[in-house]
Amino acid sequence: MRLSAFRLVISFAILTVVLCVAPARAQQGKTERFELRGVVISAATGEPVSWALVEIAGPEGRKQLAGSDGSFAFANLPPGRYSASASKPGFFNNGQLGRSSKGRNSSQDVPSSAGLVLKLTPEGVIYGEVKNENSEPMEGIEVSAKPWQVEDGRRRLQSAGDATTDDEGKYRIAELTPGRYRLAYRPGSRAETILVSELRRKKAEDQGYAPAFYPGVSDADSATAIEVRAGAQVHIAQALKRQRLFEVAGVVRGAGSANSVAFRLLDTGGDAIQRSVRIEPRSGQFQIPAVPAGTYLLSAFTGDPNEEGRLLTATQLIHVNADVSGVAITFEQGASLRIQVRDEIPPDGTNQVHPVSVVLHSKEFPQYSAQSRPPAAEGEGPATARIEGVAPGTYTVMAFPQSGGYIAALRCGNVDLLKDDLTVAVNAALPPIEVTLRNDGAELTVMVVEDGQPAAGGVVIYSEEYPRRAFWAQTNDTGTLSMGNLAPGNYQLVAVEDAQDLEFRNPSAMEKYLSHATEVTLLPGDKASLQVELQKPREQEQ
Repeated sequence: MRLSAFRLVISFAILTVVLCVAPARAQQGKTERFELRGVVISAATGEPVSWALVEIAGPEGRKQLAGSDGSFAFANLPPGRYSASASKPGFFNNGQLGRSSKGRNSSQDVPSSAGLVLKLTPEGVIYGEVKNENSEPMEGIEVSAKPWQVEDGRRRLQSAGDATTDDEGKYRIAELTPGRYRLAYRPGSRAETILVSELRRKKAEDQGYAPAFYPGVSDADSATAIEVRAGAQVHIAQALKRQRLFEVAGVVRGAGSANSVAFRLLDTGGDAIQRSVRIEPRSGQFQIPAVPAGTYLLSAFTGDPNEEGRLLTATQLIHVNADVSGVAITFEQGASLRIQVRDEIPPDGTNQVHPVSVVLHSKEFPQYSAQSRPPAAEGEGPATARIEGVAPGTYTVMAFPQSGGYIAALRCGNVDLLKDDLTVAVNAALPPIEVTLRNDGAELTVMVVEDGQPAAGGVVIYSEEYPRRAFWAQTNDTGTLSMGNLAPGNYQLVAVEDAQDLEFRNPSAMEKYLSHATEVTLLPGDKASLQVELQKPREQEQ
């Protein structure tokens, strides 16, 4: 009897413990917290980066400074997937480097026994001094570090950092990402408009300093590329020599009052050449002294609006290798290009025009472009728009649908603008630019693979017949992408890890990729699917 009672007491005690422990475990499961640990290191040396700001995002978002040894720990976190990034002045994280395929934050599931490793790339620095032909320091020289960058498949020279020499001729340009740079030197000067009652004739030839690229050449294509590695400090010394400078003279017409006219000289690198201008308001005659040899886009602007409330502009292409006179700047008489859009997309009952944007890219001045506004319908005829005041020169013309469809044809008279450039002559009267828009294009699904496995990357859809139809798209994480309304034709598909820095509209830049491209022919309404092998990185000039 006593044994049975004892067993009963023991059983009751065990049951009590079980009943108490079960809710405790359930409660613990709901509130259990974990820790996310890691370290911030230099991508160049692998050494710890102290005091970097680390941020995490996920079920909870937090931030903290890493320690002196680069370590960090976020405690008391709920379970889930967290992404993390680090930042610190003087360093770049992957996102700041601007590489779409490498710019993702590190991610990790919590709980996990592994620690995160966040990499920061240290800045590069270019420093040095500028002297004249007598080895004397030159103060006030503007120095720019310029990389070639690709925008919409075209290479353009951009400015990544600037500095001005001090009284010892020294300069320092920091916060540079790894890459190749051209160094541009530009003597500083004041740009002002000086009103005079009478222009004076030049009595002697001008001598002075002209803009230059390292190691003393006049254009970026001839300049020496300077390689800047992560964390490197590169010393560059430059000597500038005096040279012959020239005068540009002419007359302004159609401005109303020449008192309010301002001028700007734009060189082929896209930089303004700052020069003072003397102008005689009564006659509109002007003189721009001390202009270096080169090709320029001379622009004039009115500071006062006309009767319609518009500020007028005029542009003129000039070549300077001697004194230039007789330049006529006439407002409102640049070329006016009419845009006609033939919308062949079947009506959907809304009676709306499908807008198209037309852009003119100057061949002589890559930084200059002119763009049309969305065209408006005129009765039963094609939609029309205009681009006013187009300077003489050669242009690559591009057209982009704004609400679906594809560009089936792009012409100006007998010039096929999908293949050839448009030349605008002085006082040109050109036929309209005709844009044909259709929506019976093909659908294409692409899977990128590497060694038989799906791989994320960028895919260039290239046309040897019509390079201006080329474009690129990024795959998703599974290595696939889909596109619709592709213009019918023959295409070469090129898959690379990162296509945003590839000059995919430049046939010579694409040539080395085409031998390993995947070809496809698309007819109207086609639906095609295919695999494209990821190509290995190829060295490109930056």
